[in-house]
Amino acid sequence: MSRQLEFYLFHNGAYRWAPHKDLIGEWSRSNFVSLPTSFYKPEYALRAMDEWLETNILAEKLGYDGVVVGEQHNGPIGLSGNPMVITSWLAANTERLLIAAVGPLLNAYLSPLRLAEEIAIVDILSRGRLILGLPMGIGGQYHSVGVMDPTHARTRFREAHDLMFKAMTEPGPFEWQGDYFHVPYVNLWPRPLQQPHPPVWIPAAGSRETLQLCARRRYTYQSVLTPRSTLSRNCVLFRELCAEEGYETAPEQIAYVVIVHVAETDRQARLEAEPHVMWLYQNFFRSTFQDSFPPGHVSIASLRGMAAGGGYRSRDISEMTWEELWDEGWIVAGSPSTVVERLEELTDEFGAGRIVMIPDMGSAPSWMVKKNLTLCAEEVLPRFRAPGAGPVWAREDRRAPTTWAQWAAAGGEPKATPEARVEGDGVLDVRTAHVQELREPTRE
Repeated sequence: MSRQLEFYLFHNGAYRWAPHKDLIGEWSRSNFVSLPTSFYKPEYALRAMDEWLETNILAEKLGYDGVVVGEQHNGPIGLSGNPMVITSWLAANTERLLIAAVGPLLNAYLSPLRLAEEIAIVDILSRGRLILGLPMGIGGQYHSVGVMDPTHARTRFREAHDLMFKAMTEPGPFEWQGDYFHVPYVNLWPRPLQQPHPPVWIPAAGSRETLQLCARRRYTYQSVLTPRSTLSRNCVLFRELCAEEGYETAPEQIAYVVIVHVAETDRQARLEAEPHVMWLYQNFFRSTFQDSFPPGHVSIASLRGMAAGGGYRSRDISEMTWEELWDEGWIVAGSPSTVVERLEELTDEFGAGRIVMIPDMGSAPSWMVKKNLTLCAEEVLPRFRAPGAGPVWAREDRRAPTTWAQWAAAGGEPKATPEARVEGDGVLDVRTAHVQELREPTRE
């Protein structure tokens, strides 16, 4: 048996009817941030969103471990402007599938307490199936939402993070007085179903500051368009930082993001995937450096690393060839046996226990996506699971209660009795006050 892995689908719901990068110069610097909305047609957005949501539903039927919903703004790269909205829909339309919201962008919220409320609601609606992803976001997203000065991105993110998690895990009300937020009464209602909070992933290029946060809080580090050699170094550093915190890194703490396409043969896989992979990298990741990283958005140390080469978006990836993308480990395509072998090689190198699989390449037709996912589920996933084992949500030790009564039985009695003062009878327990024989005052 190969290394045991969890498989999550990451589908952005891209609007693929956008002009090629060679044609957009007269309208915009890229397909991201400033492409005019004259290229948008609502009926095609509806089609893209329907196919996107159908794919997520199919993921549960095929036995994938979970799905990932991202956050994008100002462009056709993805139609998920608010992943909490999409994950709430998924909570209502799936039963057991794990659901990862990766974003939301903390800095896109005027108050992190608004996000804390949304997290709690989705966690309740999903019966505790939510995974929370907290990316810093790139500069283009800051330009798009216009909430804050990106030069304060990291310091504001850290304070928003600490405030939000304190609100979710500590009793309220309490006061918060910080550099960016002053909240006289932090008093979160509702609170997440999972305690102390849903599992957390941090999508990042791998700055030391981010890896330290993941190690200290035991979060999952999720790779983002990081060159292979750099990602290998990041994973080594992450394990060292976890060791400094006094524990050994679990494989599930490293999530490796990769396009995966499975077909009958290696040749057929490339025939199907290459046009769509080229479309994705040529059109959606071509933005100027200042668009992605405005002044102050990254630390000085990270900026030096990018300038030296080898870091996140340190080259124009829209010019990369199929062979270069393969060598970097950004695309795994082939027959089932080829895909299994390649995933074994890469996950062994990174020490990863989770695959975040991009199945649609942005522009693949629905039939091709379904074929890919079905072949992968039937021929690849079983190689990375114990004999007879299904997805994590189907295993007994991960099975969550599905009704409120089951949760209540596990959690004990409520902290207070619902009462009302009724004239002539005094203070009554309203749960039984409709029965005359039980209509007794609960207190003087």
